[in-house]
Amino acid sequence: MSDPRPADRTEVFYLTSAPSATQFAAMSASLKDGVQHTTYGMAEASFKFHNLLQRGLLADPTCHVHAVVGRSATPRFYRGRWWSRVLETHSPRHTVDHLGFPNVRGLKQAWLALAFTRQALAWRWRTRGAASRVLVADAAYITALPGVLRALAGDSITKIAIFADVYDFMAEVEDAGRGGHHRLRARMRSFAAATYAELDGFVLLTEQMNEVVNPRSRPYLVMEGLVDSTMRLAENSLEAKTAAFSMLYAGALRAEYGVADLVEGFRALSADEAELHIYGGGDYAPDVARAAAEDPRVRFHGRTDLDEVVAAEMRAWLLVNPRPTSEDFVKYSFPSKNMEYLASGTAVLTTRLPGMPTAYYDHVLTIDADGAPAITAALEKALAVPLTDLHRQGAAAREFVLAGKNERVQAARILELAKRCSR
Repeated sequence: MSDPRPADRTEVFYLTSAPSATQFAAMSASLKDGVQHTTYGMAEASFKFHNLLQRGLLADPTCHVHAVVGRSATPRFYRGRWWSRVLETHSPRHTVDHLGFPNVRGLKQAWLALAFTRQALAWRWRTRGAASRVLVADAAYITALPGVLRALAGDSITKIAIFADVYDFMAEVEDAGRGGHHRLRARMRSFAAATYAELDGFVLLTEQMNEVVNPRSRPYLVMEGLVDSTMRLAENSLEAKTAAFSMLYAGALRAEYGVADLVEGFRALSADEAELHIYGGGDYAPDVARAAAEDPRVRFHGRTDLDEVVAAEMRAWLLVNPRPTSEDFVKYSFPSKNMEYLASGTAVLTTRLPGMPTAYYDHVLTIDADGAPAITAALEKALAVPLTDLHRQGAAAREFVLAGKNERVQAARILELAKRCSR
């Protein structure tokens, strides 16, 4: 297919802190000596989400994406006083501009905010002949977003932001704002509200987020996540499964995420043939290591490369997400871990998260209450399911997300939202 004429193009200005794969690797190599990478499941999840979404947008042959990145290097953890600009041209329709900045606390954010604004103005001029123009921004980049919104005001440019979380400065959300200064949060809340009022559309992880971030009832869609369509090429076979009944958790190791309950609940099982494999890091990691030393059925792997974790997920029999449901902030989250689990083709056991759409319940096993005893009961129930049935359920769940939640489908929904906003 020939390249569309300028007047036929949909031009996307993509504002994010998630770098390209090459720069993600370079950032990891630039960590200061003795500093481990961000807790598994956080930086990787953001990197994967935004890069997949750009790939999905480019599946539309009329779409051109100019991504502008403010890399999340900080002087506390990363070497280098000056980070040079890195411009990558991945195709005639896709450029990724990693802005340069001084790696100095405070100065960095002000510098990048100005650089983002200049980039937005230049993009606006370059794309003035396009059929449609869309800003797709990570809503968390609150320091850069105001200048970009003002630079793109008017001129029929549709402005959409993706909300992957409800932050403590957005609303009085219990449990989400512990430890901060009330006055500072109040000021940030007012600042954020004024910024988000300039948006035309909202992409939200859960339906419950809408009442918090979209009080003016602008067009929105709920996109709880997305999965990599190429996972269809990775076979999840019975023959490759572990000999023991292996259960797996991968993610941030924090007691408030239910990891303590998972370890306690598993250790209460009487099944000697079962194993619990745990990947990740966090403040609960020493407790997991102690549990592994006391109970040989608990296997602690620590922080591991994402590819290795995904391979382990496909070998396991059951993937567990024990996140408690009683905390108020849980309504405003949909763990990216669940999407990764489902795409693997291994059966998933999860708590009944209030932000999880009902369609998912046909494809997962559930933990029906918070606490270790409920996890023990759910694990016992899962152990009683024939292994072939468990494998079939995982395969059906995988097809559910690969068919309806892949990067092409979700990106197409965002472009359709942009059309709704411009009517």
